[in-house]
Parts: sequence; C-alpha cells; structure tokens
Amino acid sequence: MESNTGKSSLSLLRRFIGEALSHRRTLAVVVFSIFGSALATLAPPYILSVAIDKYILPGNYGRFWVIALLYLLSLVAGWFFATLQTFYIEVFGQKVLRDLRARLHEKVLRSSLDFFKDKSTGDLVSRIVNDTGIVNDVLVSGLLGSLGSLLSLIGIITAMFLLDVRLTLVTLASVPLMVLVAYYFGGKMRKAYRETRQKIAKISSVVEESVAGIETIRAFGRERDVEGEFSKVSRETIKAYLRVAVYMGLFWPLMNITSLLSVIIVIAYGGYLAYQGAVSVGVVVAFIQYAQRFRGPINEVIGLYDSLQSALAALERIYEVLDDENVEDYEGIHVEKLNGEIEFDDVWFEYERGRPVLKGINLKIDRASKVAVVGRTGAGKTTVANLIMRFYDPTKGRVLYDGVDGREISLKSLRRRIGYVPQETYLFPGTIMENILMANPEASEEDVIRVCKELGVHEFIMRLPRGYETSAGEAGKLLSVGERQLISLARAMLKDPDIVILDEALSSVDPKTERQVQDAMLKLMEGRTSIIIAHRLGITRFADKIVVVEDGRIIEEGSPEELLKKKGHFYRLYTSQIGEA
Repeated sequence: MESNTGKSSLSLLRRFIGEALSHRRTLAVVVFSIFGSALATLAPPYILSVAIDKYILPGNYGRFWVIALLYLLSLVAGWFFATLQTFYIEVFGQKVLRDLRARLHEKVLRSSLDFFKDKSTGDLVSRIVNDTGIVNDVLVSGLLGSLGSLLSLIGIITAMFLLDVRLTLVTLASVPLMVLVAYYFGGKMRKAYRETRQKIAKISSVVEESVAGIETIRAFGRERDVEGEFSKVSRETIKAYLRVAVYMGLFWPLMNITSLLSVIIVIAYGGYLAYQGAVSVGVVVAFIQYAQRFRGPINEVIGLYDSLQSALAALERIYEVLDDENVEDYEGIHVEKLNGEIEFDDVWFEYERGRPVLKGINLKIDRASKVAVVGRTGAGKTTVANLIMRFYDPTKGRVLYDGVDGREISLKSLRRRIGYVPQETYLFPGTIMENILMANPEASEEDVIRVCKELGVHEFIMRLPRGYETSAGEAGKLLSVGERQLISLARAMLKDPDIVILDEALSSVDPKTERQVQDAMLKLMEGRTSIIIAHRLGITRFADKIVVVEDGRIIEEGSPEELLKKKGHFYRLYTSQIGEA
C-alpha cells in the first residue's frame, strides 16, 4: 500500500472535507452562525465612528440614546452568534470525530492478520484516539473557527475600503510579509509535527507492552531495561517537540511584529490625516478599531496554518490505516451448515515472500473425524489451523470445505460453523456469562448453563465467588490458564460448530485442571470434525488419524497405532515425551 506521507495538503484536506460534509444540517447551522458573527463584528467600529462625528464632537446628544442602543444591540448580536457558533462547531466536530474513529476501529477489526505484522497496538491506539482528536481540534473546530475569522477579515477590509482607501492600503502593507513568514515556516513545522506524532505513538506502544507484559518483565528482572527503553523514547519525543518549539518560537514573534506594524502605521498616518482635515476623527478611531480587530482574525487564520501542520501529519497517519488494502473479504457463498469435510489441495503458504512455511500440503479430513497435527515447534502446525480458520489464504493451492474452495465462501458464515480454541485464551473484561455469550449473542443464559453442564464446566463456575456473574478481570487474569481454557471450550461449544480446532489447547494448562480440560475437549469433539494441533502428545491417542508435519511438509500420516508400530518420526516424538508405548 502506498503511504499517504508526502501527499499534498490540498488532496488530504479535500478528501477530509468531502467526508465531513455528510453532516450537512449541522454544518448549515454552523455556517449561518459564522456569517452572523462576522457581520456583528463589523458593526461596532462603524457605529462608534458615527457616534463621534455626528453626536459627540458636535455636542448633539438629543438622540444619542439611539446610537448607544444600536451599539449595545450589535454587541448582544455578536455574543449570540459567537455562542451559537461555538456550540454547533463542537456538535459538528464530535459527529465527525465519532465517524472517523468508528471507521478506523472497523478497519482494524476487518483487517487481515497481515495488516498487524508491522503495526504495534500502541501505535494503532494512538491513531484512533490521539490523531483523530488532533484532526477534530484543528480541521473541524479550528478550520470552521478560522472560516469565521476569514469572513470577518474580508468584511473588515471591505469596510475599511469604504471608509478610506489610503488608510486601508497602509493597513494592508504588512500582509505580504505575514504570508511569506507563514509559507517559509509551514513546511518545516509540518515535518516536525509528523515526527512528534510518530514519537507519541511509540510511547503509547512502549506503555502498552509494559502493562501487557508486566508479569514477564518482573519474572526476568527486566524492569530497568524497560525503564531505559521508555526513557530513550521519551528523550526522542522531547527532541521532536523542541524542534517544533524552535520553529514556533521564531514564527509567532515575527507574526506579531508584522501584525502590530499595521496598527502603529494607522495611528501615525491616520492622526496626520485627521490633523490635516483629510479624514474625520471618527473615521480614524474606527480604523484603529478595525486594525485591532484585523489583527485578531489574521493571527487566527495564520495560527490555523501553524496547527494545520500537526493535523495534516495526523491525517496522513489516519488515511494510511484507512487505505491499507489488507482487508478480509466478507463476500461469498453463505453457508448455514457444513458437513465437515476438509481438504488441503497442494497448499503452499508463506508469511513473508520467498520463505514458505507450508510446502505442497495434501491432506483429506473426513467428516466427524478427529485428526491430530503434530510436529516440532515451527514445523507449520498452527499455520494449518490458521488456514482452516481462513485467518490467511493459501499462497498457492486450495483449502476445500465440502468440496468448495474456502475463498468462495463468506468468511462470516464459515467462521460461524467453526469452533476455535486457541492456546492462549483471551477473555474480555466482564462476567463469565458475558464472555461465553460472545460466541453466540442469540443464545440465552439457560443455553450457556446447559452447555457448561454438558462439558462438565458448570461445577467449576459455580465454585467461583459469584458464579456466572464473576468478573473475568482484564484479559481474564483473575482466572488460571486452565480455568480460562474451560471458558474457551464452553464458548466454542455454544456455537454448536460443525468443525472444531483445538490449537495446542493443553500446552499451557496446569496439571490441576488438565484432566478436566481434556474431558471437556473430548465432549466438544463428539460428532464433529476435529483438528487437534498437539504439543502434548497424550491427547493423540483419542485421534482417528495423526498427521506429522516437518519443515512445512507432511512426512507421516496414519492412525496412532499404525504410526507407533511403524516406529518412525511420530514414534520418536511420542516416546521422547511420554515413554515407550
């Protein structure tokens, strides 16, 4: 996928604005309030000019209350439209932010596993939370706010031209200098802001890994190393922010000096013209007011240019995720039921180009049979399970389900017919009941209890402090590995699957619950096509067929009795782990 980094600012903004326009009604209220606020900004200086020239200097106070009331009404109108503008910009921004985060979250959920190979959890979290927040603050709130400032600026310039052309031209003399300063620093600040976004994502990643792996860090005494890594990334982040600070430290003083020049020149030149009688005092006062108000909007517009660099850098990172093409295809044949026949037809697979993990696998798995896939670590056992689940598709060859190529079947319906029990069970924060119901939200609590009783898991759950309402904790850490595996088996059983995959489901289980987990596994496999990725070979005695994988190839295949009698590769693996058969 081609990165968005380096794309023009205009193309990024055009795309974002096009997507944001889906909330047209809210935006219409925002635009109305912006126009009202801009018009209200123009009135007070002009009314003050009239008050000075026609009422105060001539001493005409008879109807002065009218002009005073108009001035008060213009201030109230300004307050009303400014309040309306602020509120509805926030409403519009939150809607855009909600949509953007939802799209990113959905993209992450629907992305293939290839998408995650070069992305850390912390980096993705930073893009979904931090980068979208910056985009909302700048490209929604900031951009719309600056639109109001731009309209005010145009109105102020128009009003000044109507009052006096000479003073207007003098006031505008500093604008080209402002534009040059903004243009020069803009590219540098965008590059610096992009680097800060990357460093923030890196910090998020380090923190995420530290929290997730706290037990391992402590077990191996790696606290100091992790602290060192965090300090290193923090120093790099500080350096990135300091580069931004240097550019801003140069940028804003230059902008302030150039904008103040216009006010100073108006006071000097306007005072001279008033002394000569070329303009009225009221016009000079109005110009000073406009010049002061002119400085605010122009600073805000150019200030947006400054902030825009940070937002564009964040937007690049957001679209990099949204445009990634590693997305699972959910289209295809919908299946309500599978017979459970699986066939690997000359399957080759590689995670990285040029490094095959599976090499020409041919394997038939009969309906309702129990097949154990065994082999040394790295032989390709788990890859077989990944291909059956369609976490990946073969690089070459086909995986057939009841004679149909898996790529022609809807992923969603296929996975509904497969019960998957991984080696490391992940439980979500919530109760035991909620975690089991995840497998089949349409099931009732009575269904969950029935399934747990069938598996022999009900008694264990009822011994927990609150039974099925016991909290599993963060990632299920309040339960032992064996207890989490029992919940995982119940979750798979609740789907009533046609195919069951047990990916080394006993390898991390403590001896205390191993027998209970094994009994639940056997119950789950009854009458179902079952693929057992086996590390502990004791479970293979329940299999109908053993498939031995070595270096990505099937080197032996047959029943447990046949392979033990053959005294080949499986026999050596079995006896080295369990002893003589």
